[in-house]
Amino acid sequence: MEGHEELGGAIAANLRRLRGERGLTLEAVAERADVSRGTVIQVEQARANPSISTLCRLADALGVGVASLIAPLPGPRITVQRAGEAAALWTSTAGSEARFLLGTDPPQIVELWDWTLAAGDAFDGEAHTPDTIEMLLVLEGELRVHLGDEERHLATGDSILFEAEVAHRYVNPGDVANRFVMSVLQPMGTAALGRPDTIAPAASDPAETA
Repeated sequence: MEGHEELGGAIAANLRRLRGERGLTLEAVAERADVSRGTVIQVEQARANPSISTLCRLADALGVGVASLIAPLPGPRITVQRAGEAAALWTSTAGSEARFLLGTDPPQIVELWDWTLAAGDAFDGEAHTPDTIEMLLVLEGELRVHLGDEERHLATGDSILFEAEVAHRYVNPGDVANRFVMSVLQPMGTAALGRPDTIAPAASDPAETA
């Protein structure tokens, strides 16, 4: 499992490389990502690990998926993610976490996440880009999914598919931690991951830089 230092170094190197390949200035990336120039500099110099929101905004600005920003090396056609190797891109003080497992770059974007929510914890996501779809499978415990004004309660083994164009919220209503896997599918020609560029945690996000 990558530590924050290793992950920050990988993101910094990939950001510099991708920005250089595209001939983009720091200002251009900042404007495209809707973040400050200082944030881009901090990430490129590995002085701070970006939050999920910032990371996905930068990926969108560069026209790649999150996988290309966090990978230590360009991924092969066959990628194996060993247990315990996935990077935790969001954690909360309650012990919840979201681990990015695998993902592809545009034009066909699919991302796989492994989530754990502590008892009573929650994660809020704003509306994603049009036609973004999320699919979740509850592996352990129970999960309540709020979609705009609607709500669905899922038990172990239940799954759900929804269009993520509305604000949504994942809640663990149980008294023990839950676990679920999430796949995000992005249509060709639109920004990646719907993505947590519009997702903000309900709990604290220690990796936030902007």
